[in-house]
Amino acid sequence: MIRCKNGLKIKIVSANYGRTDDQVCPGGKTDTLTCQSKSSEIKVKWNCNGYTICHLNATSKHFGDPCANVSKYLEITYRCVKNINNEINDKSIVVFNAHISKHLTLHLSTPVNVVYDKVFCNYGNAYNPHSGIFTAPSAGLYIFTWSSVVAPKKVFDSEILLNGKRKGLGNCNNENGSWYENCANTVPLVLNEGDKVNIRTIAANYLHGQWSSFKGWKV
Repeated sequence: MIRCKNGLKIKIVSANYGRTDDQVCPGGKTDTLTCQSKSSEIKVKWNCNGYTICHLNATSKHFGDPCANVSKYLEITYRCVKNINNEINDKSIVVFNAHISKHLTLHLSTPVNVVYDKVFCNYGNAYNPHSGIFTAPSAGLYIFTWSSVVAPKKVFDSEILLNGKRKGLGNCNNENGSWYENCANTVPLVLNEGDKVNIRTIAANYLHGQWSSFKGWKV
């Protein structure tokens, strides 16, 4: 919990869920430079900026798991201010987090646009859960990630498209596996207003429901 007194408001300076100091928490060795949830700062800002008190659950369920089997913590730097800037007042944050609600069984050689139909958050309403397409509401730098869970003996190779053109690839081949495989990819894109971004299969025959997701946010 963080709070401000005397009528002042919270303004988040930085936030990270993960582990940047290997002396703080036990749990095994890890690269502290990469054990950082990429979306944690924007989530904390959205939930805390402009309030006098803020409660957050520092768990992988809420922030993702940047380093499995390692103890993690939420580190926040904030200030207490009289007034917060117009950007925060207007809540002009663009971020979405969606996943597929059911297992997908696909034809291996038939590319399809993947529709992540269940939305956790969609600030800015730029993501369409019916088409699976994100439409940029304004120009700027955006970060997109998609994670894919594939059953044993299955494959899910995919690509991220910007206005129909490939901008990144994701390989999740579990054809020789005996247990579920989890794969994740991250791509930064500089977008113009109205640009469209989505995920399409290349060679895929299965995608596990609930655990496979598509996320994006404006930096």
